[in-house]
Amino acid sequence: MSDIAVQARSAGQMQGPRVGEMQALLRDHNPRASGSDLQAVAVLAAQAVAFVAGLGKAERLKLAREPRQFRTALEEAARRGKAGDRDHVEATGRTIKSRGAGLGARVPLEDGWARLEQYATPGPIERWAGPVAGAGEIEKRLGVGRSTLNGWVKRGAVVGLLRGERKLAYPLDQFVDNRPLEGLAKVLRLAPDPRGAWLWLRQPNDALDGGTPLEALRGGRKAAVIEAAEAELPLEREFA
Repeated sequence: MSDIAVQARSAGQMQGPRVGEMQALLRDHNPRASGSDLQAVAVLAAQAVAFVAGLGKAERLKLAREPRQFRTALEEAARRGKAGDRDHVEATGRTIKSRGAGLGARVPLEDGWARLEQYATPGPIERWAGPVAGAGEIEKRLGVGRSTLNGWVKRGAVVGLLRGERKLAYPLDQFVDNRPLEGLAKVLRLAPDPRGAWLWLRQPNDALDGGTPLEALRGGRKAAVIEAAEAELPLEREFA
């Protein structure tokens, strides 16, 4: 399946959601599912979307009319990715040349924004991240100065989530005794981005007896959380 995703990224024009975004969407519909299950489904779903995005318009419409053929198309693409192109080159001595359908017709900026608004469903960051605070509130509530907080962000020791265009919001649950949770920096290094790290930290995980990595860190289970992160987060980095 990874071959399918690579082919789609090189040839496709449309862009699907990243693994972290897909995982968040699945969480909304499956609040009781474990983090590892959601991640596995998100990885596979993101690759399937990438495959469909890489098809020509006519092929997409055909599969939409005949959805039962979708699995067959995936299997054939996987076989071609593993052996078909290589066999062709060995047999003919020629590379395979292909050309996409192009970017399509341009639309006026106003129409583009209108289309985007049909897909975008903004909501408060607290809905998925839990309680957050800005730098000023962090200083008042925790006594952590702005320079100290900025230093933690630059070193990758705390999660800063973009709220608006420039301002960062800091999840309060990442602090214990006015300091970042021990082990959080390691998780941030493994994750594709701070948002992906925080999503993973807040989701139930089978490797942690069904609890969340965040709860485990707060309970002092740093080694167990890092072991789970090393096993799971590289997948999100690969397909981010």
